[in-house]
This record gives sequence, C-alpha cells and structure tokens, in this order.
Amino acid sequence: MGALTSTTIVSQALGRLGNDSLTTEAGIWLLNALDRLYEDFSWPFLETMATGSLTVGQSSVNLPSDFDSPISHNSFSVIDSDGIHFSLSFNIGYDQDSIADPAVEGTPASALINLDTMTWRPYPLPGQVYTWQVRYKKKIARGTEPFTPDFPNDEILIQAVYVRGLQYEDDDRFGAENTELQRMVAMYKRKFNLQPQKQQRVQFSRKFRTPTNFR
Repeated sequence: MGALTSTTIVSQALGRLGNDSLTTEAGIWLLNALDRLYEDFSWPFLETMATGSLTVGQSSVNLPSDFDSPISHNSFSVIDSDGIHFSLSFNIGYDQDSIADPAVEGTPASALINLDTMTWRPYPLPGQVYTWQVRYKKKIARGTEPFTPDFPNDEILIQAVYVRGLQYEDDDRFGAENTELQRMVAMYKRKFNLQPQKQQRVQFSRKFRTPTNFR
C-alpha cells in the first residue's frame, strides 16, 4: 500500500526528532496512529466486496473474516437469477429476534448482523437461490515489525510518529508540528471528499491515550 516499511518510517521520524533511541516506543506510536486513521475515516482503499451463494431457507451467512463495518446503507444486497439486485437494510442491534419470524420465506429485505458470531441472517429467509453481495470496510490487523502499512501516505505516518515523539519529550515544537499534522490529514482526506465517521482523533493532546477498537 505505502512505499516505505514501518522500520523506515520510524527511522525517518526519529531522525527528525533527533533521538534514534526510541525505536520501540516509536513502533507503538506508528501502530496507534494507524489505528486512529483507520477508525476515523472510511478510506476508499479500505473498501472491498465479498460475494457468495444463498440457498433456499438459509438462515446464516458468514461475514468476511476481515469485516469491520458496512460501507453505506446499501452495503448488503441479493441478486436473483434474472440479475435483479435487491438492497437489504441492515440491523446490528440486540433486538433482532423480536423483528424476525424465523419461519417467513420470501425475498430478503434485511440483513441481521451478529458481530459476536461474525454472521448475518437474511430476512425473510430466501425463498429461492440468490447471490449475496456485501460491500464493507475491512479491518486491518496491527502489524508486526517490519511491515508495510496499509496506508498510502507515508509522509502523514512519519509526521504522526514525529509529533508523538515531540510530545513524549515535551518538546516546544510539538504545538506547531501537531498543527501541521492536522493540516496534512485534512488535505489528504479532502482528496477523497471524506467526512469523519466519528470525532477525529488523529490529533495528539497532552492527555494522549491508546484508542479503543471499533468493536
């Protein structure tokens, strides 16, 4: 995805910092920065699609192993033998049993998602054979050194690690370089016309904490 390995990104960031002894810490800072970038925006390069066959009466379909979240309101769909697409609304709540009669068959209209079992249930149950299609944001596992980050802008990653190093050392350059990091991220996401999925958390504050996962 990117051109540089994690080792090179860390080396260049620590070179800017002027302290190459923080290799272990900087490796963690890089992973944390990637987690935040992945979580904050639905980057197009994280979008993918899975397909499969749906048999008559099938009540459970495995989600892709790297499934993180749906892309949009029409991420789930089924396609009949005539090639007609039917978009499915989806539900990730815990009240699914109250809205789905397991005996009803017909054209699926909903996808009832269970993130605990990593499956989804078509509702109504399919009354004929369909092809199912899921467009989703894939979940990126945390890398193990050395790895090439699944993020195509190496300069943002170098700057993010550099800024975290300035914060770690309580360096006076932190404020200006952190502002520059926010500018770089804003310019890059503007390329894709993205809106944040949730409050942007790439910015490092004095109360920096490791981010939580989507689930």
